[in-house]
Order: sequence, then structure tokens, then C-alpha cells
Amino acid sequence: MNKLWLCVIVIFIPQFYSFAQKEYIEVESKILEETRELKIQLPRNYNPEDEKTYPLIFVFDGDYLFEPVAGTVDYLSYWEEIPEAFVVGINQIGHRIEDGNYDRINFTPIEKGEKFFDFIGLEILPYLNKNYNVGSFSVVVGHDYMANFMNLYLFSKNIPFDGFINLSPDFPNGLIPYIVEKMNNLDQKLWYSISSGSNDLKFLKQKSKTLYTNLSSVSNEKLKLSYKEFENTNHYTLVSYALPYSLLEIFKPYTAIDEEEYKTSLSDSSDPVKYLEDKYETIYKLYGIEKSIRISDIMKVYEIIKEKESWDHLKDLGDIAKQYHPKTLLPDYFAGMYFQKIGKPKKAIKAYEAGYTYDEVAGIKKEMLLDEIDLLKETFGY
Repeated sequence: MNKLWLCVIVIFIPQFYSFAQKEYIEVESKILEETRELKIQLPRNYNPEDEKTYPLIFVFDGDYLFEPVAGTVDYLSYWEEIPEAFVVGINQIGHRIEDGNYDRINFTPIEKGEKFFDFIGLEILPYLNKNYNVGSFSVVVGHDYMANFMNLYLFSKNIPFDGFINLSPDFPNGLIPYIVEKMNNLDQKLWYSISSGSNDLKFLKQKSKTLYTNLSSVSNEKLKLSYKEFENTNHYTLVSYALPYSLLEIFKPYTAIDEEEYKTSLSDSSDPVKYLEDKYETIYKLYGIEKSIRISDIMKVYEIIKEKESWDHLKDLGDIAKQYHPKTLLPDYFAGMYFQKIGKPKKAIKAYEAGYTYDEVAGIKKEMLLDEIDLLKETFGY
């Protein structure tokens, strides 16, 4: 690995503030034989001493594209729509055309483009993995000319990115069959998002449509394809619409259970508690993220259990609540409800009484436990 030199950190926000911290650094590349600039946004409350890792979002044309990507990632991750992530942009002012240079016949990077290709793959990515808590999942973002260039990484022996966000990509039509062939033969899961605008340049809009049409015929289930043309947007304004769309598509399994998932997948499951456990196991397998099971998801499962009156599952749900949210009254509330429904009132009362000392959460209040206790005592004469 070629050595990089960390030159200067321009901005540092102390760790105890809950803001996304930014670093601006210069790197001295042996491959390029020149100094290049990186912009890095750290996850909120990032602590390099922790073992927690985060996905990487790598951005070409960082001089203008880093800020919208960083802002979108910070906003969506704040609301847990996507995971917190590192956002890294490479500034390309004065270098862009040479950086993205490629052979128009063989579709391989050439001259300065070949060096830049290796600079990213052999210097920058290893440097980030060594010096930051970067996890196993990474996404790359490119706009028009550099979106074409980033697709050349698809033909690496080991594709360095798991997700590709193509913002109005400008690539030669001759490259499309190679991309389709690659997608047909994928041996790793890959998310591939294409976006354009209704008022985009006509030839670029057509390229996006053509690529999507061809990729739609790919039957490889390892490919997760998404495409959208945004109304009333042009080549530049589409970016602010396409970024959240693409990121949400890539991290869709990570998102909390919404109404659509509730009414379909969760409702159709014969074991909603196992469905919940599998959902978070999938998050770990796909993104390398060990995430605590959300209270909102636990409550969605509780609603399904009540709806189907499958009370046996309440015991298992209580175990999950105790594992991930032990300071709340949920574990004892679920235990009390379980014993109440299977005809063991004394155990139900005991569980409800135990829950009274813990924190209220998700609309479940201590008064509700007292009401259930009073009802049981009145019903059974205790």
C-alpha cells in the first residue's frame, strides 16, 4: 500500500457535541505524484476508540457533490432511516477530465485516469480502512462524467463498493452490454441505483433509460436495481432528489418497519417475533451493523400479536425487550399480558407489579399496569 500523508485538519468539533464532525485533509499520493484534497464527514459522536464500525459513502467530484451527500446522510441517519456513515469526497477541481480519462474502445482507465483509478483503490480506500472505523459496506456516488468512471470499478477482480449511485451518468452506449454481462455474473450482492431528471439533457436522460431497460432483464437476484426519473428537475437539481431516493433504496432493509412492511411481510409471518429477529440479522449480514432492536419495531410486532391473538409469542417478545431495553417496563408488561391471556392471573399480577418500577415507553404507562392489576384482582377476588 502506498503511504498517505495526513497534512492538516481544518475543522474539529469536540466529541461531546452531537454534530457530524468534518475533516479536510491533504494527501500526498505516490501513484499520482501530487497532493490531493479529501473532505471527510464523521458520524455523529464518532469515537475512534470504540469498536463500532460504520459504512463508507465515497463521493467523486467532492468539490461540489460532497456537501449534498454529507447533508443527506446526516439528516437521514439522524432519523434512523439509514445508518450513520462516513462520507468521504475527493476534490477534483482542475483534475476532473484527466482523472476520468478512459479508453473509448476497451472501456478501461488510461493515462492519468489509470493512475487515479489506482490512487482510489490502492491508496485512499486502504488509508480510510486503516485510520477510521470503516465497516464492511461501502457505497460510491458519481455524477455524469465521473459516474461513468466509477462504473469501471465494476470490472475489478474484487468490486470495492457494494452500492453504486449513478446521478445522470454519462457513459458510452458501448459500455452498456459489458455492465449487463457483469450484472448477470455477479457473485456478490450489489445495489445499483440510476437517476435522471425530466428536464435533464436529452442524451443523458436516454442513456439512463437505456441502461435501466437493459439491466431490467438481468435475472441475478444478487443485483438490487433501482431507477427513477424525477419530474421537473434538470441535470443539477435532480441531485437533491436522487440522493435520498438512492440511499433509502440501498438501505431499505435497515429502515424501521413501516406500514407497508407491517401490512405485508410482518402480517403474513406465522412467527412475528422470529421475523423481527431475522430482520436485524439481515441488517448485520448486509451492512455489517450490529443494531439494537428498535422499540418501534417491537411495538409493531406487539400489535400483530394482539391482532392475531397469538399470545404465546408475547413471552418471546418480552425476552427481546428485556435483552435490548431492560430499563423499560416493556419486558414485564409483555410478561404480565402473556400470563393474563393464558389464565395465570397471579403470575400476571406479579409481572405487572415488577414493571411499575421501570421507565414508561412507547405509550405504555404505569397507570396501565395498575389498571390491569386492579382488573385481575377484582375478577379473581384477590
